[in-house]
Amino acid sequence: MSSGKILIVDDSENVRSVLQLNFEYLGYQVFSAKDGEEALGLIDREDPDVVVLDVMMPRQNGFQVCRKIKTDPRHSGTPVIFLTAKGHKEDRYWGRDCGADEYLTKPFSSAELERVIERLMDGRQHRATMSRFDDEVERRRRQGEPFGILTLMFDPKALHTFRQKYGEFRFHEALDGIGQTVELVVREECGESLAWMAGDGVLKTVLPGEPDRAAALRDRIVLQGNLLLESFYDGEDAGRGYVVSRAAPDGREVHVPMLKIEAKLAFEGPRGRG
Repeated sequence: MSSGKILIVDDSENVRSVLQLNFEYLGYQVFSAKDGEEALGLIDREDPDVVVLDVMMPRQNGFQVCRKIKTDPRHSGTPVIFLTAKGHKEDRYWGRDCGADEYLTKPFSSAELERVIERLMDGRQHRATMSRFDDEVERRRRQGEPFGILTLMFDPKALHTFRQKYGEFRFHEALDGIGQTVELVVREECGESLAWMAGDGVLKTVLPGEPDRAAALRDRIVLQGNLLLESFYDGEDAGRGYVVSRAAPDGREVHVPMLKIEAKLAFEGPRGRG
């Protein structure tokens, strides 16, 4: 199930009802407004994660509402999706000009709207975690606390092959599992944890303590993470230790190694940085 708050703004009661039922079924908390003024009041009160916005509405149109959202420091990071029947080139231009993140036209695909909302929410969460990560690193530097920054990566070819063979769901399930492993190991040892997915298949975390302690945590994370990754492969692939691919130009069989964590630990603290 999904989570997060969505605000739907449309002067059509039918559109509001259909979208609200659909996204509540998916697990979102949904609010709706029939005009621009009502929408701005709800944004201030509820601070939604995403706003789905029509253009032609009474009491401030969608372009006006979007511009107010994007120029308000409290809400400027809130993603805005235009969902409207106005599909001309100049309409799209005005949508982008006022700061909209996406512009979809009616009639629309519910599946496409769901994918766009999920992507924008993931992006917002990613930026928030990145900010918390940077703040935590700077705090530890100012206070002179010893710590390490651990970066976990994967071989790009192994990552691509896994994703291609096993699909998006298992791919993200595997990466989420590595993130959870990091958090569990660090929290168990230190009582706190902050992991950040810095890119597609790149995860960073702060490891508190002196170099020996940070290195021991790194080794434990790598060991448990690799055991977890192996469990996402089917028995045949896991047994032989590689995935058979026919990605070569001539169709020859290529053996792609299974995913393994590549870990880099940069220590910072009283003994110096690096």
